Amino acid sequence: MVAFSLGHGHFAYGASDVVVDGETVKADERRARGVHANAAMRVDPHLGNTCLSDITGGSAVFYHTQVKLVKA
Repeated sequence: MVAFSLGHGHFAYGASDVVVDGETVKADERRARGVHANAAMRVDPHLGNTCLSDITGGSAVFYHTQVKLVKA
């Protein structure tokens, strides 16, 4: 079994300076670290770069991705 905590990854939001209403919100380089499971999730074969979705609830299907572990 492989487990991945979705709460400890991100796509680096806040890792770059942004300007909001003329004021610069400074970046925090620590936000650029880590990973997010979306990059490894199985995608919908018909939609391409979109993860599988639960058609009833509309949320991402986190439990249908297969992985292969390779010794580094």
